[in-house]
Amino acid sequence: MTLKLAYNSEWKRREKMKKTAMTIVLTTFLLGAAGAQPSEAASIPVPVNGKAVYTNSFIQNDYMMVPAEFFMNAGVQVGWNENYHSVTLKKGDMIIGLPSGKNYADIYTNQSGTWKREYLKTTTTDRKEGTYIPLRYAAEKLGFTLSGNSPATVSLSTQQAASKLSAQSKDTENSGYKQEELYWLYQLTEAEAGGEPYEGKIAVAASVLNRVHSPEWPNTLKAVIFQVDTFNGKSYHQYSPVLDKRIYNVQPSKETIAAVQEALHGKDPSQSALVFYNPDKTDNQWVRSRPVTVKIGSHVFSK
Repeated sequence: MTLKLAYNSEWKRREKMKKTAMTIVLTTFLLGAAGAQPSEAASIPVPVNGKAVYTNSFIQNDYMMVPAEFFMNAGVQVGWNENYHSVTLKKGDMIIGLPSGKNYADIYTNQSGTWKREYLKTTTTDRKEGTYIPLRYAAEKLGFTLSGNSPATVSLSTQQAASKLSAQSKDTENSGYKQEELYWLYQLTEAEAGGEPYEGKIAVAASVLNRVHSPEWPNTLKAVIFQVDTFNGKSYHQYSPVLDKRIYNVQPSKETIAAVQEALHGKDPSQSALVFYNPDKTDNQWVRSRPVTVKIGSHVFSK
């Protein structure tokens, strides 16, 4: 009798172990098949109003996911509702709730006076670094503009920044340049002449525009700014902020924006210059050999 009881007990124990093992295998299979494990997070720069903000991100169900706290860089109040295990984003009279592990968002506005649920094709996801939410959905729902379709090109502009640049948009809509190209002209002018006199800022922008119109250089703003020449196996960037990446990390001031607008409208303190340089920071003999047109601040402008 004792032997029979012992046998039955051992049999039950082994059956339980088999079921547990099968459950683990099945769960692992289902998670893998459903793609529940997102890709590894990587730190990337995401410009917010032109200023690079480094954040972790990963792609999940074709959505770029970022920590909710990223939106603090855009002036959004980011919070946490313990009762609903949900991230909350508040801007103006709008509140967005994104519950962890769920594929929907709940939106409340003072105007509607009620909560509205919207379903997503991805889920809010908890990770050790924080709770990740879909970047594009949250940005556009908050009224921001998100440009770029990949982590390498994405950038965010807030409504406040848009209103600050509204005059810029009106003044340049008939300039013949695409908005993306103008963005890089503002970035370059700030990076090259952020600490220069106002006239120096206009001159820097004007000299770049002069290159676009010169047969010696490419015929688009972006191509001029990012041009890299190779000589004797060595690469030469035309502008140092492109080489050292400063062009990605600056935020154009109001003064820089106004200076670029003046250059776009034809003002040219550089006196038709095609190049400029700081004589204290360069020993490049090619630029030093060009005919000087004017000196403004720290820069020498030449044809």
